[in-house]
Amino acid sequence: MYHEDQESSPPKKIKRPGESELKISNRFSIRISDGFIRTVGNVIAPLVAARASLQIIRELRGAQLEETLVNVLRLCSAFIRQIRSGSIIIDAEFLKQPSALNVADVIQKLKSEMKTIMPAGNCVIEEIKEKEHHHPEPKVQEMDLAFYTLQMLKKELGRMKHSRLAEVLDFQNAEEMISRIIKESQSSTKVCLLSQNGKGKSFILNLLLLMTADNDEEYQEYIKNNEGILPLTQFAEELEKYEDEIDSDQKKEIITKMIQNCDYTSSVSEKKMSEMIKAEEKSFSALKKYCGGMNLRHFQSYLLPEKGTKKAYMATTKAVVRLRYGRIYQMKVEYMNKEDLQNQLYELAEIKRNRKENKRSGRTENKQEEMHHDALQKRFEILTTHFQQCSFNEEDLLKLENSNCILLNEAVNTFEGSTAYFMGLGKNATEDRLFIREKLQEMITLTNVSTDQEKLHEMKIAAVKEIVVFAPCKLLCGQKELIEMPGTDESDPLALHDIGNILDEVNGTLLLSDSSFNIGEADVKTILRDSKFLHNFVKSPEEYMLMFITYPEQKKNSQYTKEDKIMDMEFVKEEPIKKEGEIQCLERLLEKQLPENVKKNVNSSVILPVFHCSLLMQEHDTTEIVREFESNLEHTGVYKVMETLDQFGFINLKPKIEEAKDALILLKERAEHYLKMCERVTNQAEDAMKSFRKREMSELHFDNFFKQHEEILVATTQSLNTTRYRFIDGQVAELLQKWGRSASEKWKENKEKVTAMCVFNPIYNGKRSKIKLYNIAYGRSDELDMNQFLDDTRNVMIQYKVSYKFFSIFNSTNKL
Repeated sequence: MYHEDQESSPPKKIKRPGESELKISNRFSIRISDGFIRTVGNVIAPLVAARASLQIIRELRGAQLEETLVNVLRLCSAFIRQIRSGSIIIDAEFLKQPSALNVADVIQKLKSEMKTIMPAGNCVIEEIKEKEHHHPEPKVQEMDLAFYTLQMLKKELGRMKHSRLAEVLDFQNAEEMISRIIKESQSSTKVCLLSQNGKGKSFILNLLLLMTADNDEEYQEYIKNNEGILPLTQFAEELEKYEDEIDSDQKKEIITKMIQNCDYTSSVSEKKMSEMIKAEEKSFSALKKYCGGMNLRHFQSYLLPEKGTKKAYMATTKAVVRLRYGRIYQMKVEYMNKEDLQNQLYELAEIKRNRKENKRSGRTENKQEEMHHDALQKRFEILTTHFQQCSFNEEDLLKLENSNCILLNEAVNTFEGSTAYFMGLGKNATEDRLFIREKLQEMITLTNVSTDQEKLHEMKIAAVKEIVVFAPCKLLCGQKELIEMPGTDESDPLALHDIGNILDEVNGTLLLSDSSFNIGEADVKTILRDSKFLHNFVKSPEEYMLMFITYPEQKKNSQYTKEDKIMDMEFVKEEPIKKEGEIQCLERLLEKQLPENVKKNVNSSVILPVFHCSLLMQEHDTTEIVREFESNLEHTGVYKVMETLDQFGFINLKPKIEEAKDALILLKERAEHYLKMCERVTNQAEDAMKSFRKREMSELHFDNFFKQHEEILVATTQSLNTTRYRFIDGQVAELLQKWGRSASEKWKENKEKVTAMCVFNPIYNGKRSKIKLYNIAYGRSDELDMNQFLDDTRNVMIQYKVSYKFFSIFNSTNKL
């Protein structure tokens, strides 16, 4: 970024005979880096958000940062020799004999300036004595960095489109393109966790969310900066999908409806919240002591409920939960409407009829069809009033003539087609999270539901369209969506059907087992083999992600302490062999040899999230803790899972980033072209002004310039006419011919509907007209793409405006 400053360097001092060898060096080095922060439960967060990182400052405001560093050093009578890559390491030199106080003064001034540049950041600024001194830092996810950069570009282009240069540089089109790229990239990375029940899916996700959660300061910052537009901020994630499609009045209407179906953290009594917080403190205390050899007897779930024993059959009827990033803890539960439910349930009658036909023809159902049938039958029994007094009767079902004949339970009408919202208040992250956790537990486990409400909740679970939880956890930054599913051994057909649907939708799967996929459960292998996901992965391994995760910490003999060296453990050494075994098992499952590019994209890891999290909770300076346990932290598999998710998401996002880059390059080229034209006009104007000073040349110049202006006007008119003729003779003529060919057919279809002469008026717009002539004669107006024509016209006028500037200067000079 900044290299040797030859001009600022003082002349080398020649050593005189007898001069003392003991001298304090004028040179020194300072490192500026992102510092670790402690988050919920006093855990050291391994990730830093892009918005608060040094990397985003270097990417977007590098010139300002460099200027600040140079100015601070200059104030302290020093200059920068070079700034090294990586962390910001400044090699500098004092202009005069230094003291220890001089370096401390530089550091203090730098801290003050860095707070101005990045108020949300947590910088560590220190002098380094050794050039190779290792300094661990929190990581910035590439997906987070890419999305935040796109958001900042959109914001800046939105500001610039109102400037005077907007007509020339077309900032609006660039902003619209960046907005489209952001919108199309949302949830472009969808990753699910697949395993049997009780293998630790929720547990692992909970620990990953805990380690990457926003702390209270970060959490409260969002509401603090947006207090003026509440409650809009609380629904920000939900309204994003409408951003470019609705006006402010429609937004108000949507928000009003949301508020009517919204429950807030404040609905939990103070007593209950106090009890939950105390239990949580006890839970974190147990987790902290784990790496010292203690057990996790009192550990509670962080956000996602872990399945209990109550109502085991219904526990995960609809346990598909989508996790997305949100600045405030929120949950959205969307229910199917009456028509969708009736249509879906009527499909059961169709399947029953097809089954009879198949039985006669000797055709047998495959596993997927059988699962789909069982899921519909279970949902039918829960949601309808049919067969309430007797067992399921297939003959009665076949008597249903259409979907409207299906009678839904009266209680279903109270929530069908609605969306329930559960919102944190943005003031206390712990309270908001515990509130969402309790509500989520009601939705997917029935644990907190009273006996008299169980039937209603069973209906709600069966009618759920989607459950989305928004959590302020950096693991989810960059538009990643993590999907928690029920276990494959779940007896409930609805859950099995949902698992199949999710595997058809996602582009990434984390497959969890006790020891390895090779000796894993048959039902997991079967549902994976029959999914679209696996076949898509084999077909395009670069666009999909498959990772086999072994989670051994549930076993009593797999607890490690901080004195252990994980890198020397057998499972670390055997990881390459284990991966090879997983690939061979996959080949046996698919009954074919996998190509090398598929094998290369299969990931495998043993993960120890409890041990990893416990190490990060130890007390001491955050950087020193990470440095002390760095080897163990690197070999727990946690960083590998985070890195794999991030890299996969970034590769997925890369085509969109390249598209955005191309748009910005085009904008830059236009700007450079415009600057060159302005420079040429300025030079011509300066030459003209010199000539005007000679009075005898004035009249000659006037005639000459007026003649040139007339030539430019003629050329501009010709260019505009050419552009119009090309548009009319080309696209418009082609469309008119197309419409003409279809007009006669349309007339034959519609002539019987013509009942009045006024219809033949092309602009007739009667309120109750059965037919309008222009709908027959012409096609849809949106078939005509005006964008290219407008761009061509705009370019002609830009060329004229640039040329006209010369004459404006001429006129103003003449008046002088």
